[in-house]
Amino acid sequence: MVLLSLALQVLLIFLGGRRKFTRKLSIRIAVWCAYISADSIAGIALGILSSKLGDAKKESHSLDANSKLIAFWAPALLLLLGGPDTITAYSLEDNELWLRHLLGLMVQTAVTIYIYFMAWALSYLSALAFLMIVAGLIKFGERVWALWLASSSKLKESMLDPPDPSPNYPRFMEEYTLKQAEGFHVTADEIVEVQVPEDLSANENQHCGNEELVQAHRLLKIFKRLFVDLILSFDDKDASLSVFKDRSYKSAFEIVEIELGFIYDLRHTKANVLYTRWASYRRLITFLLTFFVLACFSFGEKSQCQRVDLVLTFILLVLVILLELYSILLLLSSDWTNVWLSKCDGSISRVVKPLQLFKQPRWSNSMGQFSLLSFCLQEKILPCHKFLRLIHVHEKVEKYHYTDYQELPDILKDFIHRNLQEKFHKDNQPKYDHKQFCTRVLRDYGISALTWSAELDFDECVLIWHIATELCSYTDDRDKESYSGFLESRLLSRYMFYLLVMYPCMLPSGIGQIRLRDTFAEADKFFKEKLLLSPKKRGHCPPCGDTCNRISHFFWRNQETSVENEARQKACRMLLEVNTEVRPAKVKGGRSKSVLFDGCRLALGLNKKYDTSQKWEMISKVWVEMLACAASQCRGDCHARQLRRGGELITHVWLMMAHFGLTDHFQMTQGHAIAKLILR
Repeated sequence: MVLLSLALQVLLIFLGGRRKFTRKLSIRIAVWCAYISADSIAGIALGILSSKLGDAKKESHSLDANSKLIAFWAPALLLLLGGPDTITAYSLEDNELWLRHLLGLMVQTAVTIYIYFMAWALSYLSALAFLMIVAGLIKFGERVWALWLASSSKLKESMLDPPDPSPNYPRFMEEYTLKQAEGFHVTADEIVEVQVPEDLSANENQHCGNEELVQAHRLLKIFKRLFVDLILSFDDKDASLSVFKDRSYKSAFEIVEIELGFIYDLRHTKANVLYTRWASYRRLITFLLTFFVLACFSFGEKSQCQRVDLVLTFILLVLVILLELYSILLLLSSDWTNVWLSKCDGSISRVVKPLQLFKQPRWSNSMGQFSLLSFCLQEKILPCHKFLRLIHVHEKVEKYHYTDYQELPDILKDFIHRNLQEKFHKDNQPKYDHKQFCTRVLRDYGISALTWSAELDFDECVLIWHIATELCSYTDDRDKESYSGFLESRLLSRYMFYLLVMYPCMLPSGIGQIRLRDTFAEADKFFKEKLLLSPKKRGHCPPCGDTCNRISHFFWRNQETSVENEARQKACRMLLEVNTEVRPAKVKGGRSKSVLFDGCRLALGLNKKYDTSQKWEMISKVWVEMLACAASQCRGDCHARQLRRGGELITHVWLMMAHFGLTDHFQMTQGHAIAKLILR
């Protein structure tokens, strides 16, 4: 149990921080298993330890030297319960359970002290155990403290400005009444005190090697309020614009990703309690105590102890020291430390820099991709499908199975940044409505006949435009990749569809899940009818060389091209051959919410109205409008939840829009109104 508890802590300290910049499901599962079992394993080990020592003491009324050595493991387990600095909360909900962890601290401390007094003796081992208990209390206390500070209520409370009682209104009115009684004609005039917004673009420190890091830390003090649903002032907006309005897309995205990295640290790690002067003293105390314990134990008397228990004790102490050293190096390598170094003298920076570890990414820099055609054509075989269906998780696992991740290209970052800048200079509207903006894009390109596709519910728009984008991308000429807007359209289309399938909570509310299921069902029915094959009799599949249930392989025609690409092209042609002159809703009524052929209708309209280059430019603008709309309407806590999954592009767009003032979070004015009596 002791070794397992130690192994779980090693796993957490090395993998706990990787969630910030990786999408790998295996790492998330490993961290989740380690997080939920680490406390339980240590608690069980303490329980077994107290039980065995109690039984031994009942039998002989005293403990031998080896039993006292085993009792020494209890303080070490308490130290491990403090957890690593890289993860205190697996999800945001864990922060709300800080009271439960506080109770765990009291219970585990009580058990440890009980074991300590059970094995008490006037020996060096008891003195070392006391020192370990002190170190364990500091570490465990830091963990509970960090959870409390990261809880929603406490975090929101810490961001609120001090209460403002306003000027003394009764005293002012007394003076007003008194002057009236004296015969004066009294009027009250208001003098508004205007505050000049801070210019955050100016970099005052000459020792800073990364201007974006310092700017992000300054902006964090303002914009972290958005993650707990607090509003900002118009002066905050002006201060942010002084930084963002003329920046390049690379610099702007870097500032945003640094800010989001800080938010991740505040909500999921011990950052709230680590980056202070007193935290440095605490860390120095715990390290010196554990090092002193290891040194004294190495030279102490151990002749009456079993060799196996001695080896285990040495492993425990050495690994605790190494983990403590690694934690200190991680602290020195963090962005928080680099911000502090930018404010210090250059000599301090020259000492700390060589101790810093290699720089890890701040987020995954990737975007999820989900294709309706790939899913409906059953292009990927799901392992253990019958077993997964038996335990009713096949639908969820299948969605993960069909989700791909694409590295976010610079061309898409530049495209998004340019559109947000244009929107700031052109509209600067805080209220963002996809119907208004997408309709305007269509009208600007002269196709008012297709505005019906933008005047629908948001989830319906995403579905229809995704289907149309997929159909157009597989039926256009082979050189479509060279057209401006094609790559952006395809990536954003599959990304928005990925959000609709995997994280609908990040999109405006609607009946998206019902529409998805109905659309999948209609597509499956359509392809099966066209193939004239029953689900049980699919025949021989040339690509697999055997009987196969994958619909995509029955579109197989040419071995020189990939099976999936060929299948999608033929499936798209079959869909576009359907006559959609009559609106599908008139034929099927309102019972089915499928929009499969609405998407086909839109694709046919796009192909008729445009040449290829102009079409993709327009489609890309529609998609960036929908991305911006979804980002602006998603709550801050939903964005914060995604940070532990490698981050989402929509979160970066949301925060960048806030920096441009394109959200409705700016509702307050600052400055005091001073009333002045005017006597005539």
